[in-house]
Amino acid sequence: MTAAESPDPTTVPPGLTHERMGMFTDAVFAIAMTLLVIEIPRPEGLSRRGEADRMAMARELWHFLGENAGIFLAFLIAFLVLWATWRQHHRLFDQITGMSRWMLRIHIPLLILVVLLPYPTALIGEASLNPLSVTLFAIAEAGLLFCQAGLNVAAVRGGVTKPGTDVFHLRVMALTLTVNGAFWLVTAALSWVMDGVPYLWVLTPLIILGGHRAGRRLLTP
Repeated sequence: MTAAESPDPTTVPPGLTHERMGMFTDAVFAIAMTLLVIEIPRPEGLSRRGEADRMAMARELWHFLGENAGIFLAFLIAFLVLWATWRQHHRLFDQITGMSRWMLRIHIPLLILVVLLPYPTALIGEASLNPLSVTLFAIAEAGLLFCQAGLNVAAVRGGVTKPGTDVFHLRVMALTLTVNGAFWLVTAALSWVMDGVPYLWVLTPLIILGGHRAGRRLLTP
């Protein structure tokens, strides 16, 4: 079924309308993005020696912030990835008339990963040099990207896009998200042989840009 043959919204089977799923997904994303900040550690036991030792207290706090730079970086990246994934989800749902059964199934791992993401983010803060904590965080991020790519593919193949939808762009975005997810898996493997892997994650925008350009070339007839 092509985009021009998309079903009328009134004929969508019960349980496959996209409005309720969109609202529910929005709420899950909002809660998860808020919970990320709760996992950022707070300083405890900083000295309180009065005004004469303000500089000493400032140095202690600065040292604490420096020691936890990894968790702040993980928070920022996790927030931005959740934001980007939600935006892609939002854009997709604005272009469909209903959901296919595969889209419904893909939401299960997608929302599980969204809800769980604050936990590996906290692990990064507790043990930023531990390769397992880095791996779990990277795998969670990769899973989110793969799920969103799967939603794009399922929407196109399920024929639930609105008439006039740029199906080619949806395919390109699916490939772009897959390439970015593969990059995160590579960083997970690298965490076992080198330090500083979290700083590679700041390359994500460049990977997205490169993946998008490559996707347009590969998928252009």
